[in-house]
Amino acid sequence: MERVISQSKYNRKQHKDFYMFHVIRKSGTAKFSALLIVFMLFIALNSTFNKDFTIKESTSSIIFSWVMFAFSLSIVPIIVISRVNNVVKQETPERRESTEKIEVSKIKFTRSNDKIEGKIVFGWNEVESICETDKYFYIYLSQDNGVFIVKEDIIEGDVETFRKIALANLKKTKKGKTPYQRYGKVKKEYKAIKKIEKQQKKLEKKQQGK
Repeated sequence: MERVISQSKYNRKQHKDFYMFHVIRKSGTAKFSALLIVFMLFIALNSTFNKDFTIKESTSSIIFSWVMFAFSLSIVPIIVISRVNNVVKQETPERRESTEKIEVSKIKFTRSNDKIEGKIVFGWNEVESICETDKYFYIYLSQDNGVFIVKEDIIEGDVETFRKIALANLKKTKKGKTPYQRYGKVKKEYKAIKKIEKQQKKLEKKQQGK
């Protein structure tokens, strides 16, 4: 039976990476922050090029609007980092020096921790989506809840086996798509492979047409 097993010792940086990815890529915080920054930039540009102001009004308005834009631009990263640090800080005491094991098959996920009794088992029908980055597989059970596998901590099976199992067993979205997303170098490599495959198919069609 095809399966993948990972075994990871608690690593605070890895958990920070997970929550940082979530805040930036998955949560509404990043989208709201981006809209706020764009809005403040619009106001600043509008004040700069507004011809209806007097010179005195224009100068004060421009300075204020650009100060507010700079403030929003600087405060967003602080809020994001502070939020991630607070979450990780709360988890560290209960997970410090623990080792987590995750076993993945085409039927289920089994998660266990040497500091906690019992195991957590969930099926593929409970997985909402998977995000693959250069170092991790982020497995989302809901919009705000998930687990992750560190690629270099896989002790049985390999990265390609996990991809194969995931793509075959993830439940489709309402639009019939597989909720499997790639980021970073992984995404570039995937696009490059697909491009080559597309070119090969075109070449085969041309050869068949001759």
